[in-house]
Amino acid sequence: MTFVVGVALVIAVLAGVAARLSLRRRRWAPPAAALLAFTASLAWLLHPVCVAIPPEDLASFSPPIETRTDTDMIGERVFQQRDGGWFQCKPWIARAMFF
Repeated sequence: MTFVVGVALVIAVLAGVAARLSLRRRRWAPPAAALLAFTASLAWLLHPVCVAIPPEDLASFSPPIETRTDTDMIGERVFQQRDGGWFQCKPWIARAMFF
């Protein structure tokens, strides 16, 4: 989670510097741009991405998938049952960089 917050802070600082350089007359612009960039980057990095688990892989889970309570970095269940099938859900940053 600290990596995600670090990336979001870097994006926020860059947005604040860009706002400072381009909007010199507005004192509120750099902090507002930094806050907006920080919030938007956190939302983008942490939005969940769910991938369907094939039925043949479900049989190989030990312990059974119904009893697993794994959670991701934001506290959401990793294995979720949706529309009659099982899905593995992770934040976008975890799926993009690690798996």
